[in-house]
This record gives sequence, structure tokens and C-alpha cells, in this order.
Amino acid sequence: MRSIVTAVTIVLCLSCLACKSEEKAVELSPAAVKVPEAARAEAEPTPPAIPVTETFEREPQFSLFARVGAYRPTDDDSESLGVWTTDIDHIQRTSGMRPESGRDNSHGWVIHGIKEMSSISFFAPLAVKPATRYHVSFDFKGELPKGGGAGISVLEYTEFLWIGEQFTEVLSKKYQSGSFPGKGVKSRLDWQNYSFSFTTSPQAGMIHLILYRDGNMDGEKQVFFDNIAITEVQ
Repeated sequence: MRSIVTAVTIVLCLSCLACKSEEKAVELSPAAVKVPEAARAEAEPTPPAIPVTETFEREPQFSLFARVGAYRPTDDDSESLGVWTTDIDHIQRTSGMRPESGRDNSHGWVIHGIKEMSSISFFAPLAVKPATRYHVSFDFKGELPKGGGAGISVLEYTEFLWIGEQFTEVLSKKYQSGSFPGKGVKSRLDWQNYSFSFTTSPQAGMIHLILYRDGNMDGEKQVFFDNIAITEVQ
């Protein structure tokens, strides 16, 4: 009799455990799963956008990537890509943000001339609205040799691309939707403020704001940029 009771008790216990296991196996629908705001923001990063002012003090407001020439060589052109990579490395080591290089001895952005290169520049990717007018202002000084030029220009693209290096010709032809000459500057020994405006096309989604030094180069001479501000014209 005692054996029968024990057997019945075991069966009842196993039944209860099975019920509890079934209760735990309830699946949540995707709609019922709440994703924290921080996780969503990390999964969908927000592109740097306008308005923005870069003083080169404290936290950077946008990223500047080196450029040389018109395009980055393709991966299958190993010889040209090797030269391009060496040039980019040289630019990054000789130019960039420096203390006491901005207006009023603040931080500023410096571009050194390199004799073997006819075009040196840095670009900042920024999200823009289509068919919208923007205003750009910046401070500049620098001694330019005869035949040399510097300033800020703009390239426009149809969408924001998370690519932190110069575009290849294929990418440029696929996504570029416009260009703006911006403001070219002459040799200045003292700081001067410059500005220009441009209107994006109906297809625009991103610009590259380009700080450049072109033409005749002299490695002993430098150009300086500071207080770069971009706003939407209301």
C-alpha cells in the first residue's frame, strides 16, 4: 500500500513540474519586447548634422579626414593605392589640429604644403536637407606662395555614407550630386573672416565640407583655419 501511495505521489509531482515548465515556455512577440532608447541609438547612429560650429577646442564637433588628389585608388590598383596610403599618412603626420594655431592663440587646424603634392585637403561629412540654403563662415590666415590657393569648398552627395576615407571614382560618380566652389582665399598674414552660402539640390543627403590647399606648394609655409560655422539660412 505504501508503495502505491509513493508511486502516485511521484506522478503528481512530475505533473506539477511539467505544468510549471509549460508556463515558463511562453514566447514574447517582437512587439512586446522593449528595446532601451540607448540601445536603439547605438544601433542607429545619428549622422553629424547642421548647425555646427568647430572651434577645435574641447570635444570635436565634426571629423576631418585627409584627402589627396581627386579620388582614392581602387583596391585592385595596388601600386597607386600604396602611393596614396603613403601620402595620406604623410598628410596626417604634418597637418591637423595644433595648439596655438587658431585665432587668439587657441587651437586651430593647420595644413602644411608638401612639394610633391599638388592638392592637399581634409573633408568633414555632414548630413544636409535637400533644397536647403546653408551659410558657411570661417577664420583663415596663411602665407601662400605664388600659384598656391586655399579655402573651403563643398561636395554634395545623395545620401549619408559612413565612409571615413576619400571616395573612389566609382563611389563619387554613383553618389555625388553637386559641387560648390565655396570661398577661395589669398595669402593673409593676419586672421581674416570669410563666408559663403550654397543651396543643396533636391536629391541632397550629405556634404563633404572641404578644407583645401592647392597649386604651388611650399613645405615651409602653412595655412590655418579656425571657427568654422555652418548654419541653415532661414
